Amino acid sequence: MILDFGGNWCGDCRVLDKYYHLEPNASLLKANFILVEVNIGRFDKNKDIAEQYGVPLEKGVPALAVLDATGHPLFSQKKGEFESMRSLSPATLTDFLKRWKR
Repeated sequence: MILDFGGNWCGDCRVLDKYYHLEPNASLLKANFILVEVNIGRFDKNKDIAEQYGVPLEKGVPALAVLDATGHPLFSQKKGEFESMRSLSPATLTDFLKRWKR
């Protein structure tokens, strides 16, 4: 499972959403993950979920966490790795998905 923390006001979140729908990302997602988009509002919603999975929203969004089938965190973004999605290529997401696929 991938938890994707962001908001519709966030340009980088929209870029990430676009990258989710490009191949091979779309196929990797469908075959290996359940994608859960977590709306953070204007950093005033669902902060408890981010805290539960160790995602520091103050580092920027989009922010991702990867969970195993039991809900145990395998990865929690700590450094704002995806907060500049506009400057990253779709291949960055592809590499991330390949790393964490089941």
